[in-house]
Amino acid sequence: MNKRDYYEVLGVSKDASLQDIKKAYRKLARKYHPDHNKEEGSDEKFREVQEAYEVLSDETKRKAYDQHGHAGTEGFSAGDMSGMGGFGSYGFDDMHFDMGDIFNQFFGGSAGFDFGTRRSSRKRNTKQKGADLKYKVRLNFMEAMEEQNISIKISRDVSCEKCSGTGSKTNKMKDCDTCGGAGQVKRMQDSFLGRIAMVTECPDCESRGRIPEENCPDCNGAGIVNKEEDFKLKIPAGAYDGMTLRFGGGGNVPPGGGESGDLYVELMVEPHEQFERRGDDIYSEVSVDIPTAVLGGKTKVQTILGDVDLKIPAGTQSGTVFKLKRKGAPVIGHPSRRGDHYVKVNVHIPEKLSKEEKKIWEMLKK
Repeated sequence: MNKRDYYEVLGVSKDASLQDIKKAYRKLARKYHPDHNKEEGSDEKFREVQEAYEVLSDETKRKAYDQHGHAGTEGFSAGDMSGMGGFGSYGFDDMHFDMGDIFNQFFGGSAGFDFGTRRSSRKRNTKQKGADLKYKVRLNFMEAMEEQNISIKISRDVSCEKCSGTGSKTNKMKDCDTCGGAGQVKRMQDSFLGRIAMVTECPDCESRGRIPEENCPDCNGAGIVNKEEDFKLKIPAGAYDGMTLRFGGGGNVPPGGGESGDLYVELMVEPHEQFERRGDDIYSEVSVDIPTAVLGGKTKVQTILGDVDLKIPAGTQSGTVFKLKRKGAPVIGHPSRRGDHYVKVNVHIPEKLSKEEKKIWEMLKK
């Protein structure tokens, strides 16, 4: 029987995030779980959903599936083992390697296994960490040269205040009906080693094993609510394009409590019409007329700290570069230190001359 496309099974797009895939899986797993759905064919749909989630939630398996379809995720059959030196003639007790490593390679490290009398499980005994959040902030070039204290609006999951994050209206909890408090569910799968039981996260309690006796009306039993809030952040002087600031604990709170994720803010610094930045140094150009270049003089140069007078020595050639010390960008983390400003001098050659100017140049030529 031809297998359905895994993305179609979960009802998500091919560019769906891991969070979207998990959300779709939990919804469908609850819908088709045999303990809740007694309709004919629900158990088959439940296995189909489990199989799709197992592949799409694993980065390596998902990549193989995207490239080669179902063929990219199929395991070896018993007939494929003929070239392994009579593997089948040995007993498992004679093998000097960890069977768990084999299962990790073929089925990923997030699942446990149950093979014959050997049982292993990986029930979580530590609280989860919430998802990270990523935002972008746009600054113009001159704003990035000075320290900025700004506020941005972010949308994040926080603990429900009404139930203090428990998800329970009465603050009373009970064992999950789906997993019986284990936090995990099993399904059988055939492999080259025989029939095994794959252990995955319970879709109803999200591996916690406990659910509210009565759901909190504000969060519907999730223990978290999405909230929009103002987040204040300090941007250091000298910030550059692509710089990413990390704020620990500024991300989402996980269901059931635990450590909040982090907030990452990427800075997008717009280019300047006149200045070019290279590290902590600033580069610009200025034009001077021929008399100034020949006889010497001064010219105004714009820097990020304001205009300064640049001395032009007599006989300056076009393309000469001068350095203005400590007029560049602030060094991040060391506000008292600065880079330098480099100025390239271009000698301006007039394109059109009046009759009088032409006579003067002809006299100079002679």
